[in-house]
Amino acid sequence: MKLKKFLLAMLVLVLALALFAACRGEEEEQQQEQQPEQQQQQDDTTEPEPQPEPEPEPPTADHLTPQLYGAVTDSSELPNWDGNTINLRVWNGHGTGDAIRHRSANDVVSPEIERIFGITLCADESFDNAGQDFAARLAILAATRDFPELGYNVLSEDLIAGNVLHDLTDLIPIYAPNYYAFMREHAPRAWAAGWGGTGRHYGIAVNVGNNADAIRRIHPYVDIERYSHIAQPTDTLGGLSHLNVRDDILALMFPGTRTQAELEELYLAQGYFTRDQVFDVPVTNWDEAVDFFYLMRDVIEEHGIVAANGRPVYPLAVFQGGDNWATLAWLNNIMSGNASFNYFTYFNRQTQSLELGFTQDWFREEMRVFNNFVRDGVSPASSLIENNEMFNNRLNAGEYAVSFAWMEPDHGLIEDLDVDWAFRRVFFDVPQNIDFILPYRGEVSGWDDVSIFRDQVSEEDLPRLLMWLDFMYTEAGQNLVAWGPATANIWEYVDGQRRFTVPELEANLVFNEPNNAHVDFNLATSRYGHHIPLNHPTMPIGIHGGGIRAPRYVYDLLQQERHRGGARGAFSSGVHDAHVTTRDIVLVSANVWSFFDHVESISNFWDVRGTGFEPLMTRVLAAGSDDEFEGAFTAMVEFAALHGLTDESVAEAEVWWRENWPECVAAYEAGH
Repeated sequence: MKLKKFLLAMLVLVLALALFAACRGEEEEQQQEQQPEQQQQQDDTTEPEPQPEPEPEPPTADHLTPQLYGAVTDSSELPNWDGNTINLRVWNGHGTGDAIRHRSANDVVSPEIERIFGITLCADESFDNAGQDFAARLAILAATRDFPELGYNVLSEDLIAGNVLHDLTDLIPIYAPNYYAFMREHAPRAWAAGWGGTGRHYGIAVNVGNNADAIRRIHPYVDIERYSHIAQPTDTLGGLSHLNVRDDILALMFPGTRTQAELEELYLAQGYFTRDQVFDVPVTNWDEAVDFFYLMRDVIEEHGIVAANGRPVYPLAVFQGGDNWATLAWLNNIMSGNASFNYFTYFNRQTQSLELGFTQDWFREEMRVFNNFVRDGVSPASSLIENNEMFNNRLNAGEYAVSFAWMEPDHGLIEDLDVDWAFRRVFFDVPQNIDFILPYRGEVSGWDDVSIFRDQVSEEDLPRLLMWLDFMYTEAGQNLVAWGPATANIWEYVDGQRRFTVPELEANLVFNEPNNAHVDFNLATSRYGHHIPLNHPTMPIGIHGGGIRAPRYVYDLLQQERHRGGARGAFSSGVHDAHVTTRDIVLVSANVWSFFDHVESISNFWDVRGTGFEPLMTRVLAAGSDDEFEGAFTAMVEFAALHGLTDESVAEAEVWWRENWPECVAAYEAGH
């Protein structure tokens, strides 16, 4: 039945996109007649031919130009928009019902964007995939022709082939010159390659940047290893490779480990943490990591520990709503040391080949461990049917003693509970297994994209949207999302430097106090970037965390009195054991999503990954016996094979990868 529904959805999608193509057939024929030689060049070479730079032309709006907003340092210096207002809806193409919401009671950013650009984002009309996978949601939108104005992480071959998105390539140098300069400086190879190696661009990169690089520009004299409270390096096993653990339970498991309050006191006293202080939990390999969770279960039972709401406490939830990524592609790596393994495709440095992850015998045995967690009471069986909102509610009540990946507890909310425990970071002292899997290094760290739909945004309005996104790459734009406008009266100049006049904002944005003041004012943080306050999606735009104008960089933390909130950031494994990646830049990685547009069978599988494969993977974790585990695991693998993801399709992907991107393969092969 599910297969029939999927095939029907795909038929609708094909018909809808065909309709789009037909409607624009004459336009496309004209384009093809004008550019036959260029198309032939793209067909005959794996590298895009360099295109002549378009001659910049001034935008049509006399009072709003990149030259104008690029010349000021604060948004309050810019004039009011005197034309019509554009109301934008957003589709989060990656979201599947995430419970994280950000509503700002004292939002100082969105009103300023509306004042300057005449642009608003409609929270109530924006949406994500609502539990469906991307392909199913796309099929519905295409059939109804009800696309929104903006797409966040929606770039796909179907949308581009259907001519549904604006091609921004030639417009970006004119209407987004600050963004254009940023990308050419920080990601020149990725910019030249464009979408799928075509040299064309159908989105604006957002949430870009690397904070460690940014701080070196401001304080080149800083010993980054010692003063990690200014800009912490990447953790040993990659970003967010720590656990958040209830400190009362941890102290019972390993007497002598410090509570969060004690870590803060230590930080106030010395300003950094030694290696022994960071790795104070004696877990050094997979087996000890498994034992850690069973010991926690036994300690909870022995001491009768309960949550803030009086409910039972479990060590963890193996499912947090959505998919299995957090457990099997994050916690699994923390326990094994296989940084950046994601259970689909990976480059095996020992065999020097691209491989399929979830079919490996060793991965089956790792899944068996997480299944045993459910069967042995380490994780409640009820977690397997919870959504993300239910998981977060239980986590913030302390019903789960451990969280991981991006599931950060709401520390401010927990403080308000007036309990005698808190969550603190725990790093397992498991070394990164670089002899097996080596993470890749890209030109720009962690960037997403915003695309603009053709039928919903006219050619006339397109320049204004591009200038709005471009504004976020200027000094004034970064100051806006990091500090708010001068007219908001939440900061002032002291001895020539900006300083917050709202104590809660200073505590939160400078010293990492978990009071959620950034949410209240809709300002950027080093973790979240700048979030448009929507229900769906929560969309970061511009440079990550406000770039080098983030308050914690403007405040010279070497000269400031230490605050407790800095302890969490300074408590970092990467200070002592560096995260190792490929030495050379990799543009096309070994990850499965690199091959969607080049290996049809892999693309077909990914279309049903969210609604078909992931639920079957969750059933493996839920198995009640060894026989049921084996049957569920076999069903999962057979489903993947039926829909196109096999060793053979991965081999086909590797052939394409080696033929078209040999320098990327060589980076993996050479290693660090």
